[in-house]
Amino acid sequence: MLTEKLLSIWHYLQEAPLWVSVVYAVVIMAVAVFGVYLYFILIKPKPIVKKLEPIDESSLRGSLEQQEVRGVDVAQAKAELQELDKRRGKGEFYIALYGTVSSGKSSFIRALLPEQNIKTDVLSGTTKTIQTYQYKNLAIIDLPGLDDFDEGIEKQAIDETLRAHVVVFLTDSDFTQTEMRVIAKLRKTKKPLVIALNKSDRYREDEQALIVEALKNKTEKKYPVALISTGGQETIIYQDAKGKQNKKVQVRNANIQPLLSSIEKVVANNPEILNRFRDAAMLMLAQQKLNNAKAEFNRQSAENIISSYTKKAVFGAMASVAPGSDIVIQGTLATKMVQSICALYEISPKQMEIDAVIKMAGSKLKTSVSLVLAVAGNALKAFPGVGTAVGGVTHAVAYGMIFNALGHAVLESVTTLGTLDALATNKKFEENLLGPATNLAKDLAKMALKIS
Repeated sequence: MLTEKLLSIWHYLQEAPLWVSVVYAVVIMAVAVFGVYLYFILIKPKPIVKKLEPIDESSLRGSLEQQEVRGVDVAQAKAELQELDKRRGKGEFYIALYGTVSSGKSSFIRALLPEQNIKTDVLSGTTKTIQTYQYKNLAIIDLPGLDDFDEGIEKQAIDETLRAHVVVFLTDSDFTQTEMRVIAKLRKTKKPLVIALNKSDRYREDEQALIVEALKNKTEKKYPVALISTGGQETIIYQDAKGKQNKKVQVRNANIQPLLSSIEKVVANNPEILNRFRDAAMLMLAQQKLNNAKAEFNRQSAENIISSYTKKAVFGAMASVAPGSDIVIQGTLATKMVQSICALYEISPKQMEIDAVIKMAGSKLKTSVSLVLAVAGNALKAFPGVGTAVGGVTHAVAYGMIFNALGHAVLESVTTLGTLDALATNKKFEENLLGPATNLAKDLAKMALKIS
């Protein structure tokens, strides 16, 4: 019927005027476009975008107390909140000062605070630790040179950036690859940033303009660039009339006012917003440290649970005839182990979901039990006087390996997926069984021999 209808329309279009065919084609296209529009609006599922919710400070402090009662090491998170309270009380604006070795950070602070008697070293840089200096209502956080950054120092520097209101980045030329890598990380913090081109008096005006343009282009023209000179001394090598090379030390005058003006402009623009943004960043940092401490505590607690139930499985299997393929023999222990791990991560799976995990594990063991027994038997050979021991001890070692593999499979599921997924758990369980650790088998064998 559809074919007949289409042929009839085609026949009528052949006999109709051209304009009728054009109008008909336009109508068909409009209907098609409208159909696609309806699909995207009404039918196609929209991606779920999780909005970053602001951290509630009272909830964070309450959660910190709860986790401390559990035994979680909350020292770092608590210290972060104490630092936040301290900075709020002072009412100062914190400036994180970045730059490569000998870019002029210490010279800048010396020019800013001549009474501090800051030492400088043009060869190796001066700042090796994080130091704070006071200027009016500004606290200048002098960070180590980028060249001295390792993973630990870089993390400390980024943490200090999150605690600060504004970032100042000193450079004495166009950005290097090292500087661009750090700039990229600083941009992720969303902090206001001021770029300072130090030693600008070494360049002609046209050269200054080219460097400033390059710096702005590499940062998408989002940040102001201040031309400064932090002063100090420099060695100049020149050639006299006889062609002989000579050296002389030249004193450069300091001019840091353009940078101070840029900082003051950023701070004065909206200090209340800067304070709120700083508070939010420090709360996020405290939450992150609490999450890390909680994750470490949960991981260690989960390992203890797995170890405990593995020992129980070894002890219970000493009287078993055969391991593995009938894991239901120790199904109660397996169920309790899964429940304990899930409860630790505040996951409440239904009993049928736990049963599915146990059942799938039992099915997988039907094809893997010989491998597990072989590894268990080889582990026993490491003990003099036991040799090719068989029977209950071998079965006990095998059961220990099974429970260890199952426990870590469940742990992998709840930590990576946030739920007890039977298929993912079964896949990881299979991987754990196919790659058993010899050292684990030997430890379990030692445990089983003590019991026997």
